[in-house]
Amino acid sequence: MYTAREIKPAIILSFAWPSLLFYLVYSVCLCSLNYFGHLAIGFSFVPIGLIGTAVAFYVGFKNNSSYERLWEARRIWGALVNASRTWGTYTLSYVKTSSPISDMDEQQLQTKLIHGLIAYINAIRIQLRQKSVWNNSNTTAHTVVKGGHENAPLHLLLSEFLTEQEVKYFLSKKNPATHILKSQATLLDDIFRKGGINERFYVQMMAIVQEFYNQQGAAERIKNFPFPRQYAYFSKVFVWLFILVLPFGLINEFAKLGEDMIWIAVPAYMIIAWVFNTMEIVGDTSENPFENAINDVPMTAICRTIEIDLREMLEEKSIPPAITAVDNILM
Repeated sequence: MYTAREIKPAIILSFAWPSLLFYLVYSVCLCSLNYFGHLAIGFSFVPIGLIGTAVAFYVGFKNNSSYERLWEARRIWGALVNASRTWGTYTLSYVKTSSPISDMDEQQLQTKLIHGLIAYINAIRIQLRQKSVWNNSNTTAHTVVKGGHENAPLHLLLSEFLTEQEVKYFLSKKNPATHILKSQATLLDDIFRKGGINERFYVQMMAIVQEFYNQQGAAERIKNFPFPRQYAYFSKVFVWLFILVLPFGLINEFAKLGEDMIWIAVPAYMIIAWVFNTMEIVGDTSENPFENAINDVPMTAICRTIEIDLREMLEEKSIPPAITAVDNILM
């Protein structure tokens, strides 16, 4: 997630310079054919204007749909934050026992339930950031965030909160996060059956488990179901169709002002083409909000916030610092 109020010109240029160079060369070549070659290549701007209007509506629809996916993803992670804090509070308030359960005392049980949840949340994050078939990780939106951002592998993260045997077991599963939460529910059930928590509180905590699964499933739906390719692909096709025919209309319009005025079509074309192409790129980089790109949901920072909150509830001393933005990018 980009955190600065204004986007740095260097980032904009990194997106724009290949396209701007093409627009410059393309428009100069066409203007040269008209000016030096005396070829009447311009034609009425009316059909081009109609195409531009249609493309603007189409790209607007795509961008709105992309934003909805991004915003839903952020709401899912907001719900995970709320559920995590509730889980921590319920664990410390409800899990009270004077007799050992599963060879652990009260504090050990509370710590295991909370540490297990931290491992679960981080497992979701790492699973969601796995590369999709339809995702292009070579775009500028990805390359600008490759350096300076924490991206620890799953086994190292789990090792901080789980035993070696547990880590090995969970990593053997296709969906480790699902099984981590299942083990939390199993432990909670064991506590309940041995009298460590009363039935009403047990039901409330199991409802939180259900909420976690609901939000995990919602995030996986966004991750595993791509933005419909017929909208994404043809949006790009229509934008570039408009960009390629646009200079012919501009040359015709500026030629009406005088033979030398057709060169004004070059900067005019570059500006208009850049605007349409940028609208397309904005939507394209918002389609998949879990792909470790510049516009994605800052899952690493959210997971660290959850970890800090829960470990402070446990009164632990060695608590890691909050994740901060690197070059105005928060991951």
